[in-house]
Amino acid sequence: MRKGVIRITTSEKKRLKQMASEWGVEVDFRSYLGADMFARITIPSEGVARVEMLEAFSPESYYSKWGNRDVPEEKLFEFLLLHEIAHLKLEHHTQNIPVPTKDAKWWFRFKEQKETEADLWAKRRLGRP
Repeated sequence: MRKGVIRITTSEKKRLKQMASEWGVEVDFRSYLGADMFARITIPSEGVARVEMLEAFSPESYYSKWGNRDVPEEKLFEFLLLHEIAHLKLEHHTQNIPVPTKDAKWWFRFKEQKETEADLWAKRRLGRP
């Protein structure tokens, strides 16, 4: 393992899969998701929502991109799962976005607001059984 990289353990995968199931979603672990992505949720119109998460990453890369330094390294995988579940539970996917959105600043503020809401939701639930 490279220095500065955290890797999810088999037991933590099992625990997070159980947690996801309790929230009504499935979770898969991936070696790669795309540029600067740590986790993402797919919310189908029918069926079960699916969270995909990196199975290893540098906490410093995460912190430098998203902040949340108040989330300890050992809780990052749980936090990422809860953050993605938050998008579902807060129904971010149902909120109307004006089309076409010509104001890029508006779009970035809207996106940042949704990410902040998901962070707060996840932090309130972090570490609870």
